Amino acid sequence: MSAAPRASGLAARGALWLILLGALAFMLRLNLPGHLTVDSVLALHEGRFGVRTTWNPTFFGWLLGLLDRIHTGTALAVGLVGVLLFGSWALLPALRPRTSWLAPLVALGLVALPQAMIYPAIVWKDVQFAVAAVAGFTLLAFGVRDPHRGAPWISLVLAALLFAAAGLLRQNGLILALPAALAIAWARSGGGWLRSSGLAAAWLVAVAGLTLLLSAVAQPQGAGAPDDAGGKGLRILGTYDIVAASALQPGRPTPHIDRESPTAGAYLRQQAQALYSPERVDTISQDPAMSAYLKTVSRETIRAEWLDLIRHQPGLYLRIRALAFAQVVGTPVIDRCLPLTIGVDGPAETLKALDMPARRTLNDRKIYNYATWFMDTPALSHLAFAALALVVGVALLVRRDPADLVIAGLMAGALGFAASFFVISIACDYRYLYLLDLAAITGVLYLALDPRLKRA
Repeated sequence: MSAAPRASGLAARGALWLILLGALAFMLRLNLPGHLTVDSVLALHEGRFGVRTTWNPTFFGWLLGLLDRIHTGTALAVGLVGVLLFGSWALLPALRPRTSWLAPLVALGLVALPQAMIYPAIVWKDVQFAVAAVAGFTLLAFGVRDPHRGAPWISLVLAALLFAAAGLLRQNGLILALPAALAIAWARSGGGWLRSSGLAAAWLVAVAGLTLLLSAVAQPQGAGAPDDAGGKGLRILGTYDIVAASALQPGRPTPHIDRESPTAGAYLRQQAQALYSPERVDTISQDPAMSAYLKTVSRETIRAEWLDLIRHQPGLYLRIRALAFAQVVGTPVIDRCLPLTIGVDGPAETLKALDMPARRTLNDRKIYNYATWFMDTPALSHLAFAALALVVGVALLVRRDPADLVIAGLMAGALGFAASFFVISIACDYRYLYLLDLAAITGVLYLALDPRLKRA
């Protein structure tokens, strides 16, 4: 490369870094100490006092509690997420031999999106999960970018740590480790598939080991309810599908529930159409009578009824799942899918224990008003970002540089993660597929750095 193009590339890289640094500073200035919903407040309470009172992932509360002990509140949590995200984007130019002036121009538009300017400051496990995954794939790309040198183990170990954290923040997020491992094997296959597959397998073992270690460390040691979040989640999912089946097929028998609590079964069938919404499960729990009746039904009975639905009426089950999935991936009425949150909201007694007042300031309202300009546009559409992720992934597989394969793995992992909600979706909240948006944004920025499709 001649001196002039090299100087131009360095200038473009410098401009990109300035944009990302300025965007990070502005995001923090705009949003600190962060935005919290009920889930966030309860998780912070769990982390600060070492109790277990919700079915949030234990790691979420533990991480908030750890940072809270360093600096009271959630400002450090927001800062950590912001540095990880914008820092990952700032590292991307080092993966390419050149930096095009297209990159800073694209970055100017991308950092203005709510996904970059507001979401990192929302204290949600879904946000922390998505940012950990993007940072993990970025570090993984550094670990495989040069097939002629030994793998830089520090990059691979740190990536494994981030993947473990991501999997503990969202259990279905563990599926991301599979495309990541495949990317390792493929990117390092120049030295032989046997050797590269061994490296990928060793990395997967490291992710599993770190997941177990972090899970043990994050377990609360204080008094409180036992950690049965997984069981509670499955019960809620099963109940939702059972109610949906009765709503879509009126009069459908529920023999297991009827045997244990005939009153609960009768009320469920009578009210199913009024209780069911493909948008979210909350409409069921908001009925006091239904909630009371469901308490008389054991978890084992709900599971048996749910499994009967899956085994004996697979068509009905798939229809239920398709309706729920269409809501979470398409968010047809985005205003009802919690596109974002601002301020601080939570149970009064919990906020009092945390010495944290509820908050909804003029600045918070301005932030929300800014985000509304993006609603009902492709800028806040999972389907649009899914299409972008697919295009970026195909382009990178055409070029197939080692780092390209890892970023393509991020696109595939995000699409696979989104697809997993076909099975588990119970609400259309926009945050659930935040990873899909963030992965596509990362892929677009990476491709803009060097849009040539020829290998370097």
